Amino acid sequence: SLLYKTLVNVLGGDDITLYELSSLISEPGSPRQPVHPDNPHQDIPPLLTCFVALQDITPNMGPTNFIPGSHTAEAHAEFDIDVPSRDNLLRSRHNVVALLQAGDASLFDSRTLHCGGANNEEEGSDKTRALVYISFRNPRATEPIGNVGSIMSDIEPMTIRDLRTKLIAAEKNRRDALDSDSLDVVDPFDEEQAAERGDALVQLKLGNRYYLGGGGVQSDPEKAAHYFQLASDGGLAHASFNLAVCHYEGRGMSRRDLDRALELFALAAEGGHPGAKEAHAEVMDMLVESRREC
Repeated sequence: SLLYKTLVNVLGGDDITLYELSSLISEPGSPRQPVHPDNPHQDIPPLLTCFVALQDITPNMGPTNFIPGSHTAEAHAEFDIDVPSRDNLLRSRHNVVALLQAGDASLFDSRTLHCGGANNEEEGSDKTRALVYISFRNPRATEPIGNVGSIMSDIEPMTIRDLRTKLIAAEKNRRDALDSDSLDVVDPFDEEQAAERGDALVQLKLGNRYYLGGGGVQSDPEKAAHYFQLASDGGLAHASFNLAVCHYEGRGMSRRDLDRALELFALAAEGGHPGAKEAHAEVMDMLVESRREC
């Protein structure tokens, strides 16, 4: 599978060991987490972690915010300057929100800066955000990693090779127990078609994918801005924020446009995006200063 190959390729072999298998639960009314990495910086990635959504995660349920490229020594040095400035990274760096549908997964380097968002659904509602998470330890990363895995000490260590063998056997047994005629064939989910049909969550996902590149897609800022615009029109605050960043940087645009960025940061702030108010104030200060100089 793609997930298995990615884990093995990134961490250097199929001898990586299961380190965590647990769940994360955010009840309605839960506050946003501080921005943080799961591990201090070291040159070799110590863990890869996979979050699997147990239900569709909407913007109000507090999806995880990731700051791509923040696994580096430079990003960690900026993070370590002082505690109050850490959340500023949400507005000074491009961030990606994991708006997962049930069964979707996000895979990330444990050194990456991230935070769970605030669950702004009404307290007492059924909008609990629940994720299963699983992480694998890289035996080639020998420095301390700063956290203790959730696998109990009396459970025998299991490599990803062992786990894959067990899962294949379990799936074979399941299929043997079923009449083969009863197995449905499910077509792959066509994200491009879903985006064109107006699915704002998929539009935001595609925008992030084209903005960053990777996963078989070349970076294409113009396409990214196109999908961010569609998702912003669909009411997603995170899409408005990312589109504002495109205008602020001039990526995917004919020119840099601080006035448009200001409007979009305001729109994102109204929608509850963390860091959008600060970004709006920063751009406002830049515009006032530039007009004063004129």
